[in-house]
Amino acid sequence: MIARPSRPVPFLLHCLALGLVLLLGACSSVDPRSPDFGPVYKPRNVRGPEVWPESVRRVAVLPAYDATNRLTSEFINGYDSSWRRALDHAQRAEFVSLSRSTMTNWFTRASFSSSDPLPFGMLGRIARETGAQAVLFLDLTHCSPYPPLTLSYRARLVDLKSGDIIWMADEIVDGAAAETSRGARRFARENSAIPGDAAYGILQSPTRFADYAFQTITAAMPPRINPVLEDKSKLTPKKNPVRADNTK
Repeated sequence: MIARPSRPVPFLLHCLALGLVLLLGACSSVDPRSPDFGPVYKPRNVRGPEVWPESVRRVAVLPAYDATNRLTSEFINGYDSSWRRALDHAQRAEFVSLSRSTMTNWFTRASFSSSDPLPFGMLGRIARETGAQAVLFLDLTHCSPYPPLTLSYRARLVDLKSGDIIWMADEIVDGAAAETSRGARRFARENSAIPGDAAYGILQSPTRFADYAFQTITAAMPPRINPVLEDKSKLTPKKNPVRADNTK
């Protein structure tokens, strides 16, 4: 007869549990003792469908509109570049950027606000010239390029055929807020391959801060799905949709 061990099993389980806890702690991206441990900024004022519309495969991206009337062309161009990087990183569709010179040539203005009446036929021409199914507006409503950095914006994705708003966001990203500064530093570390602490300076650099703000909101865009595996009824447009221009 084989003798039973006295009490090694509970001790072994205890060691395994302790090892698992230590392993999970070692794999955690943020040390609980770090000032960057805790909740981070999440977009709150976002509206849209549960999933990315299957019909929207190409999106025309308009130049950012300076609603403050105070930004220099250097800052606006910097925000444009950050916005395009965030959209490409999101991989929701093929994003085609329209330059300011192209917009001026087509419509005599370099940029347009998403909240103003649009020139007659503007959406139709963008659809014909780009082959896009939707257009994306970006309004810079408040920007503080000096610490504490702040970036407020309004983004609207509009169906080029119907003029209906598909998705929209209206956010204030305040670098002085603890959740925002914590999230920005963590974003910098998670998206850098350079030696040293990548978090240094992100709260002083308008471009790097914009990268964080825009990639946070594009990550909140509706996810793409395999239409074979999901219920297509989720893509049914809303009743009484909001119009994006002054056409009927």
